[in-house]
Amino acid sequence: MPIPSFKEQFAALLAAPSVSCTQPGWDQSNRPVIELLAAWLGELGFTCETPEVAPGKFNLLASYGSGPGGLVLAGHSDTVPFDAGLWTSDPLKLREADGRWYGLGSCDMKGFFALIIEAVRPLLEQPFLRPLLILATCDEESSMSGARALAEAGQ
Repeated sequence: MPIPSFKEQFAALLAAPSVSCTQPGWDQSNRPVIELLAAWLGELGFTCETPEVAPGKFNLLASYGSGPGGLVLAGHSDTVPFDAGLWTSDPLKLREADGRWYGLGSCDMKGFFALIIEAVRPLLEQPFLRPLLILATCDEESSMSGARALAEAGQ
């Protein structure tokens, strides 16, 4: 699977629903986001693990290189609930206006993962002295179950 362009990655991540909420009527799985990230990072040579840490909730642990230490780039894959009626456009669709990109999760924090992929692509042509780890946790906006699972596992 070829890795989409930066803009296409950004749009695909925004389009993948992943609302995290303590109210069951709003709560969604983050699996679509995790599957996209795992596919793209796997294509780049990362080893990816996607443990289910709660029903329908997944973390992504992607690693490139090996050895002690390294750099961890971490973020969360979920978004807050939203009222589509309060948006001027579809919140799950990337919208460009005045040189800016808008959509649910564009800054907090799905866009971060598209930026990471673009930033590391050219660096992967050289050997790493230490590993690079990319983490995407679930439920940061509600229960923190993703971060708690990592801590409980000693990761």
